[in-house]
Amino acid sequence: MLSSLIGLPVPTDPDSTEDIFSSALSTIFPDDLLNQHGDPGSSVIYKSKAFGDLELRLVDPRGEDARMLFAQYVWNSGILMAELIGGGTADGHAMKARGGSWSVMGETVMELGTGTGLAGIVAALSGAGEVVLSDYPAPEILANIRTNVNRNIPQASRSKVTVEGHEWGILTDPFAVTHKHAYTRVIAADCLWMPWQHLSLAGSIYHFLSDTKDARAWIVAGFHTGRAMLAPFFDIVVDIGLEVEDIWERDVDGCERAWTEERGGGGEDITRRKRWMIIAVLRHAQKPHPQSNGPYIKTIAS
Repeated sequence: MLSSLIGLPVPTDPDSTEDIFSSALSTIFPDDLLNQHGDPGSSVIYKSKAFGDLELRLVDPRGEDARMLFAQYVWNSGILMAELIGGGTADGHAMKARGGSWSVMGETVMELGTGTGLAGIVAALSGAGEVVLSDYPAPEILANIRTNVNRNIPQASRSKVTVEGHEWGILTDPFAVTHKHAYTRVIAADCLWMPWQHLSLAGSIYHFLSDTKDARAWIVAGFHTGRAMLAPFFDIVVDIGLEVEDIWERDVDGCERAWTEERGGGGEDITRRKRWMIIAVLRHAQKPHPQSNGPYIKTIAS
């Protein structure tokens, strides 16, 4: 189970016993699954089979806008993304994506909505040639990502990792202009729960993803807010000139099934639903969509 890969640092305060118990609830009561892990301002441990324990500090956001992005947690989707990229596992069997390995060896990688930086850090440790960890340009969020990079990536490898503030859909700033189609892998974990941001997110993926034939975007997202919140994204990506190469569902135990926009006649049990995630592989469309208007680009208000 994915949640077994997250723990707490060894406490020095005896009052931390309650926190340890809370973090184990999803293991003790597996039906009461936690989708997010940790508390703002605390730290968690990601137990990587390949790289050992990675300690991740969780940001304590300032202001309502930053808090509502929920970058202050580690999400199951981010854990699954890290496992797929790092080739790890929660049950002793190598974790592979359907259709092959999600290797980043030698690739240029950009993570959108990186949060703690977990998946991007694993990409760097897994041999990516360049990694950009991006998130909403709040100073405390970016500073926290840099702390996690410095804590978990050996100094000799840090030069290939950068942290950038990026607001989805804003593609006219200097970084976006100079890095158009620059990344052979664009990754995003648990970024689909805000349907009002789908067009902006899709625009950023289209913009930063290399237009070479082997370039791919990897998407993982949980159903904790409901399928109806996620499904429209995959129509939008097609409308702007991407295509869905593959899409399926996987639960926290590694079981897989076909993706469907609705289950149980729209009355899917919430407890069961939040155990599942959607996994998708995107690429630039091989043939232009007849109604494609190209990427959506927001400009920065003056």
